[in-house]
Amino acid sequence: MSTIPEKDLPPGRHRVLREHLMREITNEMSEANEANEADVTPPPVRPPLWRRPAFVAPALAGALSVAVVLGVTVTRDATGPSAGPGTASSDRAHDTMSRQSPVELLERIARAAEKGRLSRVRDNQFVYSEVENYHWKMDPGLRFPDDCAMTAEGHPYGVEQSWKSVDGQSEGLRREHVDGKGSGGDSDYVENTIARQLPGKTMPEYFRQVENLPTDPEGMYRWLYGLEPGERASGKRGDDVDAYEKVATLLTSQLLPPKTAAALYRAAARIPGLFVVDDARDAAGRQGVAVAMKGASLSWTPDRVGARSELIFDEKTDKFLGESTVRITGPKNECDVLDKGDLVESVAVVDRGIVDETGRLP
Repeated sequence: MSTIPEKDLPPGRHRVLREHLMREITNEMSEANEANEADVTPPPVRPPLWRRPAFVAPALAGALSVAVVLGVTVTRDATGPSAGPGTASSDRAHDTMSRQSPVELLERIARAAEKGRLSRVRDNQFVYSEVENYHWKMDPGLRFPDDCAMTAEGHPYGVEQSWKSVDGQSEGLRREHVDGKGSGGDSDYVENTIARQLPGKTMPEYFRQVENLPTDPEGMYRWLYGLEPGERASGKRGDDVDAYEKVATLLTSQLLPPKTAAALYRAAARIPGLFVVDDARDAAGRQGVAVAMKGASLSWTPDRVGARSELIFDEKTDKFLGESTVRITGPKNECDVLDKGDLVESVAVVDRGIVDETGRLP
């Protein structure tokens, strides 16, 4: 009773409950003493029971419910972008589902994209990208209970710079920064060669392949769904998720020419199940508005159905910032360390452009 604030029950109710409890305890002890005196081999004495009156139950249940709800609210509100493992990509306790139409938002973004300019690109050049990655399994602050098993597969984490051949025929370079700093500061890094690329069968692997994608919304829509001439979309949820994930993969991994980007956004607007989320944040902590879909993700999640993917855009410039996968369900057991609103993974596109050689910045 000491943990329930006085204000949770009507004035004087606690005093009545205490008096009732003391009477019950006294009666039980008296009965036990009488039995001891009357019998040479007394039966074991049961511990006194608190027979809570029926009228108390609703009041106590209400008080406990208030305490639990308040406790959870305080805990989730304290979660922010720097809160450690499973960090929420925004203050998800106040998840802000926007009333904006995803179709209207993507059309606005498409108009901004087609105004972009890209100088003539030569085969012997390289596409430079700087991205910041986050994945919950790689978070150095992650702590599991001792008896919980955890797989050890690797996931991207931290800042990565890459130089990929425009035509896929030259060796490129990947630079992974150990301390998280990219081109903006000194850091230790590990370099690996990017081998010459073969044409991708389902997704473009290099810039010249990206240029061959449709530049009209209808053609792009058919490419997203893998439709043959005259074939119509199946209407299956799984196909919609696959199409959305192709959009997300293109945006996070490739430099898109303006017309290609505009066609992609207009085709994406036709995918069922999209909605808009305000106050989304990427792995770099940048805030924007997101076009989202439940059940979609760029990586495996503990519960794929219990996650959503967010394609995040700067609200002022309509520039693509990155993708985040956010948990939308609570933990199922003590080994499930991700709570509702926690960040599963995120890719922030910090910089992207064309350069003449590896190691050079735009």
